[in-house]
Amino acid sequence: MSVISDREAKKLEKLMAKEAKAEEKHIQHALKDVQKAEKAVKKCLKAIGKAEKEKEKAVKKEHSTMKALIKAKHQQADVLEKETKLEGSLASKRERESEAERQVEQLHEDLENLQVTITGNARERESRLADVFAHCGEQDTVPSSAQLASRL
Repeated sequence: MSVISDREAKKLEKLMAKEAKAEEKHIQHALKDVQKAEKAVKKCLKAIGKAEKEKEKAVKKEHSTMKALIKAKHQQADVLEKETKLEGSLASKRERESEAERQVEQLHEDLENLQVTITGNARERESRLADVFAHCGEQDTVPSSAQLASRL
């Protein structure tokens, strides 16, 4: 006579399958978060490159304007103002890129920790289920619900 009925074993297997499915959904969500953060980093890097090119153009324009300072004093002031704004923009974008990189690193760590936890949970479930089934073969009597719960 088995320790647990087929019905109880199926309930236990169904419960464990539900837990595994929930954990898989959690991993998928974490992976999407990582992908979003990596995309944000790429976007920041592209914006930095564009801002650097714009700054270089502004500096070149400033040099050419200085040669014609007598004729274009007003033009030089405009270019200096633009350069200052671009430097501020570049600094801001670099800060955002740095923050995005920190977030990506944190998300990678969180994902690794989650995977380790899930692997441990899966092993623990398998071990508990194996113990229940192993115990079923050792006794010819059906254990009470309290006995089954204490083994889980």
